[in-house]
Amino acid sequence: GMKAREIQRQRRQLDKGLLRVPPGYRILPTDVRDYARQLEELPEAERDLIPARTMRHALKRFGETANVQDAATAVHDYSESESARLDSELAMIRFCVWAIPAIGFVGTVRGIGDALGGAQQAIRGDTSAVTGGLGVAFNSTLVALIISIIIMFVIHELQLRQERLVLDTELYVDDTVISNLQSR
Repeated sequence: GMKAREIQRQRRQLDKGLLRVPPGYRILPTDVRDYARQLEELPEAERDLIPARTMRHALKRFGETANVQDAATAVHDYSESESARLDSELAMIRFCVWAIPAIGFVGTVRGIGDALGGAQQAIRGDTSAVTGGLGVAFNSTLVALIISIIIMFVIHELQLRQERLVLDTELYVDDTVISNLQSR
């Protein structure tokens, strides 16, 4: 849903490229402000996407320290924190997935309770209450497990996309910014 669209927006920004560094040119600490301005001039909706933020972070650190290794470390650390932030956003969805089988189990217990309530009738030959109750019990378990499996698959896909986005962003910033930095 919404999360998948958000990842798609971030991916598009990464694919279209952000900074134009002329071939053979090196970014010096004195150039950082010009490149940072390119990123600041992005439309507001794009300015806060992960690729743009990571790139700004790399340039800022290089501008402050004039040290290529510091900028590279900053990109790596920033990518790790973004990954953790994205992962924590999935925590509530994971909790719901965990809760679905528990809710299904409540239905199972109720169904078994109803089935046992019909035990008197079953002794007299009318098994409809028992079979009905057991049907509810097994259906609620089955439905809850199926829903849970489907949602788990979706979350797994989302998590993979998020991890790829962050990793690809880190590689992209390494290729386009870090590899073109020169301290003097």
